[in-house]
Amino acid sequence: MFVNIRKIREDLGRVKSSCQRRDFNNALFLLISSLKELGGQRAPLDLRQDFRDALFAICSDPNYKSVRPTPVIYNAGKEREILAQMLQVYQAIVGQVETESYEVAAARKLKIDQALRDGKNFLSRGLVPEAELSFAEAVKNYRTENALFAIIAREFMAVKEYGRGLGYLREGLKRAPTDPMLRELANECMRLRDGGK
Repeated sequence: MFVNIRKIREDLGRVKSSCQRRDFNNALFLLISSLKELGGQRAPLDLRQDFRDALFAICSDPNYKSVRPTPVIYNAGKEREILAQMLQVYQAIVGQVETESYEVAAARKLKIDQALRDGKNFLSRGLVPEAELSFAEAVKNYRTENALFAIIAREFMAVKEYGRGLGYLREGLKRAPTDPMLRELANECMRLRDGGK
């Protein structure tokens, strides 16, 4: 099974910042999603420290301690057990598990990819309103894929539709205010919109 290392690393990197913003539910969701993305496999060697850091951030949070007094320590090969424990914590805090099954997540991501392809295709033919509808469809299927907003913005920037691109970047920053890639791209888009000053 293919493991999207880049996405897992990005999600795990956002766990700590979510905890710092006191958005524990999102932090826990990101960790659970990353564990599910492994599909039951042992984490690749270069991701293990990311998992350790994310678990440490989760287990240090007062929300975690309110339902489970002992921290979970990351051990390679124990990812399934860690996932089960994190799901129990999530259920205790949120009341019900809202995480996606692998099949549901795959179907949703397929819809995003198809909508992005359609949008790019419309833009290449100069059909901006049609592209806008396709990109809106992609966003409708968004859950935690912040890169989606950057992808759409870059497509609009490529055809000099800076205002539309900026709209998507602002929407992305509402959902992920600390995302450095979105912030940097928004600044670049504003600079180009204002004549490249």
